[in-house]
Order: sequence, then structure tokens, then C-alpha cells
Amino acid sequence: MSKQILGIGSRINHEELGFGVVTNVDASQYWVTFQKDGVETIPLDDNFEVIEAIEDELDTVSFYEVERSLRSILKQYSDVSEIVPIAVSYTHLTLPTICSV
Repeated sequence: MSKQILGIGSRINHEELGFGVVTNVDASQYWVTFQKDGVETIPLDDNFEVIEAIEDELDTVSFYEVERSLRSILKQYSDVSEIVPIAVSYTHLTLPTICSV
């Protein structure tokens, strides 16, 4: 039997990390903000007590996954070229000063 996937806002009590609130969910882990340790990631199947379960949305996607997908699409279909380091012959040039004090 599989565990219920918790939604954002669910409250848990983790054996080692204490009380926390789920702030993000992806396919393999929860991001939980704990009272003592701040934000930690824990596996979906980690051992913790559910204090209050919030129903998970059907289509859970993290901002990281959206950003990664968008970057990949933009890189693939954009006509913008990659950033290329400046040529070695131009690295020792100095710009003239417009006004001197």
C-alpha cells in the first residue's frame, strides 16, 4: 500500500528533525520548513507522523522543474547564441579615461 502524497501546507512531525510544514513537493521528495532546522528535503517515503494532511493537487510540479524545462526549451529553440569568452588578444587593452582628476 502506498502512502498518501501530502500537499503544500501539510504539518508533520519528523523523527529526527521535529515539527515542520511541507512547502514544496516533487516526484521524489518533500521540501519541509522545520521549526528548528529550517528548510530540509526529505524523501516521500521517509518516516514521519502526519499531524495535518492537506490534499495534494493532482498536477504537482516544483518551480525548479518548470524553470529547468523552460531553460531547455528556450536553449533548443532560441536563436540567441552562447556566451563566448573574449579573445586573448583583447584582454590586455585599457580603455581611455574620459576625464581625469
